[in-house]
Amino acid sequence: MEARLVKLLLRCVQSDNERFSMSASLDAFVRDYGPRVGERKGKSIYMTPTQKLVIRELLDSEGVNADTPPDAWDKLTRTEALAVGHNEKFAQGPVRRRRVAIKALRPSLPLFLNGLPLLLPARCHVEVDHAELVDIAHHDWLVVVENWECFNDIHVAADSLAFPGQNPLIIWRGDKDSVRSDSMLAMLHNLKQPVAAFVDYDPSGMVIARSLPRLKMVVAPPLDELAEMMLSGLTERYMSQIAGCSAVLEKVDVACVSAVWDVIRLSGRALPQESFVKITK
Repeated sequence: MEARLVKLLLRCVQSDNERFSMSASLDAFVRDYGPRVGERKGKSIYMTPTQKLVIRELLDSEGVNADTPPDAWDKLTRTEALAVGHNEKFAQGPVRRRRVAIKALRPSLPLFLNGLPLLLPARCHVEVDHAELVDIAHHDWLVVVENWECFNDIHVAADSLAFPGQNPLIIWRGDKDSVRSDSMLAMLHNLKQPVAAFVDYDPSGMVIARSLPRLKMVVAPPLDELAEMMLSGLTERYMSQIAGCSAVLEKVDVACVSAVWDVIRLSGRALPQESFVKITK
């Protein structure tokens, strides 16, 4: 997210008001993320408490505490800005913008860069400026992977889980320090392929999945097998997340998320996605 938008969203979620004046940044944000974050009426944007909670989760995914004062980055150096939140561009300008980490599902499948095939060894990826990717039409699905270890070992997970498409493009969600989740989201919004999410089977993972545009699938084992695996999941991790995510997940407007979430909710446990990449190395 750009600094101007983040500061606008902080003002919105920290306000008791539900009606906000339309701005180009706010209008584009609601247009991109849809009714789960707000509604456009005339020259105003309306945000309910539930919609503000979704925005808080999105800010959190960017490494920005939703209770941070909107002017916290004003007149700070980059080093000082990092003490407030990871986004040092808020202080002095953009750093490593538009970078995404991508790869193919398996070493035997080609990664297409501007129409040209590239075969990468296992546990290798390419970091690119997504704005420079002109043609990735050879990839029929986009799969966002939440955690680095699973992105790195995605070929292992492919042996036990069904991923969509013939040659999906695997995209790391990003972190706070290198490639970033706002770049990943910008890339998804610029493309047309259906999107799948390979995330942790916990409340936060389901919120992340819900935030992705054109989401059509949550990568998971058959639901009865997932329910069996959840019996050995992490109760404490589930309980630490549920309060901040329940209002978002109570909505049933994303069918593929709701089906998996029902299994997680009934178990009351969390299962890390790394369970599917554990191998002896």
